[in-house]
Amino acid sequence: MRCRTSAWERLRFGCVALLLGCASPAGQPPAAPDASLDGASADAALDLAVDTASPSDTAPDQPPADAADAPRGPTLGMLTGPCGDLRGMLRAREPSRVQNRLVFAAGERYERAALSPGGQRIFDTDNAGGSSTESEVLSFELLFRCEAAALVATETEVRYAPPDDSGANSITDILVSIGGERVGVSVTRAYRPAPMALTDADVRDLLVRKLQGIVRSSQRVLPEHRWVKQILHVFAVDDAAADAVARVWATLDAAVRADTIVLVTVTRGGGFIYCNPDPPLGMECPPLR
Repeated sequence: MRCRTSAWERLRFGCVALLLGCASPAGQPPAAPDASLDGASADAALDLAVDTASPSDTAPDQPPADAADAPRGPTLGMLTGPCGDLRGMLRAREPSRVQNRLVFAAGERYERAALSPGGQRIFDTDNAGGSSTESEVLSFELLFRCEAAALVATETEVRYAPPDDSGANSITDILVSIGGERVGVSVTRAYRPAPMALTDADVRDLLVRKLQGIVRSSQRVLPEHRWVKQILHVFAVDDAAADAVARVWATLDAAVRADTIVLVTVTRGGGFIYCNPDPPLGMECPPLR
């Protein structure tokens, strides 16, 4: 399998398969399904919006001085598809959707030592609720490796105006810097445990809630942390989930889509992102019993 890279990446590195786990997934004993899934019931199995934060000041981690020297693709998993394309979309006024694929192999381990410094800080920091730490860590890792993103603030460090009655008090998951521009990143997962099927209605509810939350958090963020754009990073458990995201996203009202970049990452062997307790890398979530 070959990595797909942008032209400026090919100038220096091309494919980085040696940095990534490329073995074929092997069978492992199944793990128990997640009983809560982001604080929601197993019937919903979708992310819940979080409305409170306890901010604090922190200095951003810095990416490599020469962006061309940054490694490409997450150190966990094999990434194919667009990598390094988001920077050119940050000042666009229209919504965008980008899709790539991340394949995990048996023998890889989701552990702190495998992460970038920014990923390690997210790994070490309690989030504002739910069970989405793995997806937030992997989201940053992908942005760090593909976009040379630097971590500016974690979920509970971003500062907002006090809660009011004009709308939901939504917050974003990560604040990063890409090419000197501050970018908010909201992370979610398109998944329902088998044998339940993820429907278009489920996906619509998820996208509308997350995209409306992005609009609201952009209104509330204080000037010291204000971003130029937000990314909604959707981890899709399979191709069917990714297809549903693309199909539903295209039908949403312009006011809901706003100018958000929707980044869809289709996973294989990434059950640890979706269910709890975590199955080994290379395995999917087991079905409900």
